[in-house]
Amino acid sequence: MTIETKLQQFKEVSEKISAYSLALTTLNWDSSTIAPKKGAAYRNKMAALLAGELFSIENSPEFIALIDDLFTETLDDVTMREIRQIKRNLDKSRYIPKDVFVEYAQLTRDAENVWETARDNHDYEAFKPYLKKLIEMTKKVVSYRKDTRPVYHQLIDDFEIGITIEDYDVFFNKLKAEIVPFLHKIIDKKITEPAWLSRNVPIEQQREVVEILMDYLNYDKGSGYIGESAHPFSSHFSVHDNRVTVRYHEDMFTSSIFALIHEVGHATYNGQVDEAYQGRAIADSMTYGMHESQSRLYENMLGRSRSFWSGIYPKVQQTVDALHDVSLDDFIQGINHVACSLIRIEADELTYPLHIMVRYEIEQGLFNGTLDVEGLDQVWSDKYEEYLGIRPPHNGLGILQDIHWSGGAFGYFPTYALGSAYSAQWMNAMRKDLDVEKCLENNDFKSVNDWLKNHIHRHGGVYKPNELLLAVTGETFNPQYYVDYLKEKYSRLFDVSE
Repeated sequence: MTIETKLQQFKEVSEKISAYSLALTTLNWDSSTIAPKKGAAYRNKMAALLAGELFSIENSPEFIALIDDLFTETLDDVTMREIRQIKRNLDKSRYIPKDVFVEYAQLTRDAENVWETARDNHDYEAFKPYLKKLIEMTKKVVSYRKDTRPVYHQLIDDFEIGITIEDYDVFFNKLKAEIVPFLHKIIDKKITEPAWLSRNVPIEQQREVVEILMDYLNYDKGSGYIGESAHPFSSHFSVHDNRVTVRYHEDMFTSSIFALIHEVGHATYNGQVDEAYQGRAIADSMTYGMHESQSRLYENMLGRSRSFWSGIYPKVQQTVDALHDVSLDDFIQGINHVACSLIRIEADELTYPLHIMVRYEIEQGLFNGTLDVEGLDQVWSDKYEEYLGIRPPHNGLGILQDIHWSGGAFGYFPTYALGSAYSAQWMNAMRKDLDVEKCLENNDFKSVNDWLKNHIHRHGGVYKPNELLLAVTGETFNPQYYVDYLKEKYSRLFDVSE
């Protein structure tokens, strides 16, 4: 068989995989946004069957043989990288029995539905058996791999290729050593949270603000859509179809603002991938840390800056009655207010890594056997009290607040903190080429998007994080940029010494 024939077969199978993936993404989007709750059981069963068919295609002896064969060929650089990525993933899944995979897919769908109800009812006991089963099934699925590393080490590597638990420990220890003491200096000032942050803002007014932000961020309505869900998320369907969701709180209206900016960061990343990669694995194989580096850059380093709001704040102020007496300076201070809070997605930049550390330490315990699901809600609460000085009044604001574990995404959480640190390094590089503040003040977000597209987005998942960091910034991952950014920003905002 010629190399041309092999590549043609690879293209045909890749397109079939993309078709199934698109169908499953559509079902997931529908289930999380507009689908009737009563139809969930049947919908989940059909989705699990589709996932099983996709699993059969991806793990068929013919496709595995084709990938193994192409792995030995001399190919162009991009295709070779793509084949390596697929082989790496196949080596994780090829030995898993199909019935085990389908059972796991069904479990995650059922668990997400149970989690949503349990969260609303503050009922950890209802979710506990599903969490226990998810951990057991995750261990079972991983056990089929030909990898001798501990399970959690493998899960960490699944979400951020090449990073280890030791790497994360070094990173978090640096934050503990440099950021936590700095955080206490701000907390000790006892700065009162501005009252306007909790003013009631009707959902319709919030939707109008979302429209203003969509235009400002250059979020193409022809290629995107804003939905509503229990937990904000972004879904990638194709280069020209990237949707996001928000959740509205009338007594916490900035939540929808920053959820939107965050998710648009994800969507823009996917939407600016080179169109030549459409339908290929590399179009959406970016690591989770890389993806979070874009969403956190949008949400925090851009979205919470004064220059971001200087041009559009008058329009937002006219839209939101509750902002009638809030100046731009007061607004900036408010959206950057530092407080030890309970909810991760609402946390400020300084306390955010502590939220991640709670989850990271619990996940380690669940997989190394030092923790069990029994009483885990109390462990969660104890850690919040230890690190943040507050205790959740109920489990809806505690262990049940995040969707990730219900989907089996163990090892995902640490990438949020890592992505934040990556973003500081990107921002430092972008400022060397672009007057970012001037662009934002002039409502020229397009120039920011263009820089990100040319240096990061267009490559999709072709390169590993450290490869791209080295090419764009001149060095591999360096968390000092993140630490320096946080100290400089919050020293200036709250007049404290570094």
